[in-house]
Amino acid sequence: MRVDQMAQKAAVHLTRELELDPRKTDTLRYGLEIMLCTLIKAVSLFSLAYLLGIIPEVAFALFFWFLYRPYSSGAHCEGYWSCLFFGLLVFLGCGELGLYLEGRVSQEVMGYLLPAGFLLSTACALIWAPGPVPYQQEQEISSRVKNKVISIVILCFWLAVSLLAAANYSLSIAISGLIAVQIQTFSFTPPGYRTIHKLDQLFVSLFKRKEVSTNAADV
Repeated sequence: MRVDQMAQKAAVHLTRELELDPRKTDTLRYGLEIMLCTLIKAVSLFSLAYLLGIIPEVAFALFFWFLYRPYSSGAHCEGYWSCLFFGLLVFLGCGELGLYLEGRVSQEVMGYLLPAGFLLSTACALIWAPGPVPYQQEQEISSRVKNKVISIVILCFWLAVSLLAAANYSLSIAISGLIAVQIQTFSFTPPGYRTIHKLDQLFVSLFKRKEVSTNAADV
């Protein structure tokens, strides 16, 4: 059984057992699907990160993405396999790039790159955050302003921790975090929505045969 099918059955069951409004079933299904997908993604991600020797870099990137994402929102992949593949690609890529660039970027350069990344993300957050997400009603102005402020506070926290990490611990984790934050920032901009939508369509087409074969096995 696929993850979306499991989430659908669980949502229908919970809606019936808890006597919820049937119109909220889709919202509940979407939330359950995200939770299941996230759990599987986390196990897969850290298993691969351990094998590649990049757990600190991946953990740092994931931590700040996890803080920043709920308030800034952004584009989502619709298909389960595309979501899993894209997530692994992004975070493992952040970790590998962090290690690769560590010996090629000096602390002095990082002292410029991190504030530049902060200013760019802050400007984007002021203009576009939070981005729209599926099955969520349009937010009121006060809620949007609150999410903008929280996003910028998180960016301030990220910048401070990254500067300390770059100076005292490891350039590789600071670089990984910088890349992850910039990818998340890109995801809630109009070009980001278009790009991720196109990538999602590509991944869905690539994994279409896999999903069809899974359905056949379930019958």
